[in-house]
Amino acid sequence: MKVIKIALVGQPNVGKSHLINSISGADLHVGNFSGVTVDKKEIVFTKDEYELRIIDLPGLYSFHTYTPEEEVAKKYLLEEEYDVILNVIDSNQIERGLSFTFSIADMARPMVVAFNMYDEVSKNGGDIDADKFSKLTNINAVNTSAKENFGLEELFEAIIQTYQNKTLPNISYGDFVEEAISELIEYIKCEKFDKRFIAIRLLDEDETIYKMVHEKPFYVDLAPKLHEIKERLKIEYDEDNTQTIMNDERYALAKGIVRQIYKSAKKETLTEKIDNILIHPILGFPIFLFFMWIIFQATFSIGNIPSAYIDAGFNGFREWFSDILPQGVVNKAITEGIIPAVGAVVMFLPNILILFLGINLLEQTGYMARASYVMDGVLKLFGLQGKSFVPLVSGFGCSVPAYMAARTLKNPKDRLITMLIIGFMSCGARLPVYVLLVGAFFAPEVQGNVMFAIYIGGALMGLVVAKVLRMVVFKGEPEPFVMEMPKYRFPSIKGILLDLWIKTKMYLKKAGTFIASASFLIWILSSYGYDKNELANISDSKKQIYIMEHSYLAKIGKTIEPILAPIGMSWRESVALISGLAAKETVVSTMAVLYHSKNNLSSMLKEHLTFASAVAFIIMIMFYSPCLAAMGTFYSEVPQWAWRMFYTIYPNVFAWIMAFIVYNLLA
Repeated sequence: MKVIKIALVGQPNVGKSHLINSISGADLHVGNFSGVTVDKKEIVFTKDEYELRIIDLPGLYSFHTYTPEEEVAKKYLLEEEYDVILNVIDSNQIERGLSFTFSIADMARPMVVAFNMYDEVSKNGGDIDADKFSKLTNINAVNTSAKENFGLEELFEAIIQTYQNKTLPNISYGDFVEEAISELIEYIKCEKFDKRFIAIRLLDEDETIYKMVHEKPFYVDLAPKLHEIKERLKIEYDEDNTQTIMNDERYALAKGIVRQIYKSAKKETLTEKIDNILIHPILGFPIFLFFMWIIFQATFSIGNIPSAYIDAGFNGFREWFSDILPQGVVNKAITEGIIPAVGAVVMFLPNILILFLGINLLEQTGYMARASYVMDGVLKLFGLQGKSFVPLVSGFGCSVPAYMAARTLKNPKDRLITMLIIGFMSCGARLPVYVLLVGAFFAPEVQGNVMFAIYIGGALMGLVVAKVLRMVVFKGEPEPFVMEMPKYRFPSIKGILLDLWIKTKMYLKKAGTFIASASFLIWILSSYGYDKNELANISDSKKQIYIMEHSYLAKIGKTIEPILAPIGMSWRESVALISGLAAKETVVSTMAVLYHSKNNLSSMLKEHLTFASAVAFIIMIMFYSPCLAAMGTFYSEVPQWAWRMFYTIYPNVFAWIMAFIVYNLLA
């Protein structure tokens, strides 16, 4: 009995395992691939006079591998012996699947394609012309459904026929690429792989193939020609690298073939119509920026209305509490320290909730996934990929879950770069500081635009840093980005309200415990430490100023003041920045205590800070180290001490340099 060895390949979640399970009467053998702990599934069954041995390879998105499982699949395809490749494609995602199929077809090995989950397409009135696909690509194809046991007999017949006829795929790319391939083939002398395959993989910047040919004698002549051809293609296609060119070529080919083989009985869905606008190659990015602009406008214009009432309520509560308590230290500690500080933080709760509401709406409607897709092209320019968008956007809420969300990035380089710039995404805790300073130093009609500029500017600066890190430290291309687009849906009002209520409770709990305690400590340090004998010689009108200027807190602040003096900050702002390392909201509460603001902290800041120093202060808040909780999360996610030290130091140096430049430009 003849044996046909079959390599079963496909992208994750296309139904490969389900296909194996649907083959009745088969013997299943489970072990490990040689040298690794990755599962190796092999099934054996007979068909006519043949024994079919199918090796189920781990899911593989492309030949650019990033996980041990993907590396195992690639290594098997390149190095092991087998007779036929069986490529399984999700019939609902044909374009994406075919882009990968063409990468495998380039190997010039006998190949069969199974359009799996065909039952779902058929139920919706669609159809896939597998015969036409075979004529277009010279790859035998069959419509199958592992779930319904449909098309399996035809699939195995196609495998046997392909094995008998040694049928090889016939895939052609654009004229410029084909010309480049032909030129490279003349310089390649290799018996292990097809010369055309090597040429394509070199253009695709495949490190595995590059390392292999780099050791060969013919590489001496090949190298200059390869460089010349790649530079020519970059100019002709106006791209930065030939890997992108090859990806675009495969996608274009897949799109063209799908138009010829796929028939849909349905009209264009509402989701598809909306997507044509929201993820448009040109309009998609401006539309995303417009949505974000609306959110920040609402954060200021609507949020400031209840904030004013909350501020007035805390002032009234402070005065009432002052009247009912006996005069003394306790009265002062509560009415001059705790209540004004907590009130200064709580008054910005409406602004924060509106920001969270906007982001929540984008997520629940399904738009956030589209934003990731739109941003993939932008992030790619800065050495990142679309999947980095999720943890980066999470950073606008809180850096702690954002660092955890970076776990979804498989590539260690992509993950570390993303984590190193999450701090540039201004978290919700920084919003009270921004609202305070922007409200004090900018005209009401531009405050929303300034807030939008702060958030977008911080994110953009983070991307610039990512690009530098990619060019200098983490050289290489980012991981390819693949994301499923969920259907649009109406947001759950109950879910949104519950989420906002949870965030409100967390914020108020933080204000009532941690921030209140921190404010009390700040008040203690700012009220003691002076010389009582000298105080007796100070006039009553200047005693409070003398106490503050000679307090323990002032001594701490004045020790570090020389560092921040070049950017226009006094010891008060120095202390506020240090307290912000505990929690960014405490910057506001600390300044409320230090400036003895019983009524209007904004007015006090306008008296003590210039416009230039206020802007420099905003920049320090934007870029310096996040809170201790976020830093602790980073340390737990990144075990290397070198990167922990870098992460601890570089944001503060970067923030100071940026603040120094801006301060001197505005001063």
